[in-house]
Amino acid sequence: MVAVDETNLGIDTVERTNVCAIVALFCALTGLFIPALVFGAIGYVETGGRDYETGSGIAVAALILGAIELAAVVVTGAIVLVSMH
Repeated sequence: MVAVDETNLGIDTVERTNVCAIVALFCALTGLFIPALVFGAIGYVETGGRDYETGSGIAVAALILGAIELAAVVVTGAIVLVSMH
């Protein structure tokens, strides 16, 4: 039996940016923090396991922006509820 090294078969793959990371950043920039967090997490996990995909930094940026937006909504909601009393 001949062992075949499947890691380098001479096939060149083009690096591309992960689509979920791009969608996450778009959602974060437009204020859709829940999809930004979901797609950011998916994009970050996918870029970690694929050698031919980039975009982990974009996914992290989307996660950070989404978390900041979520915190701002929660704090604003708490302030509104307290001020209504």
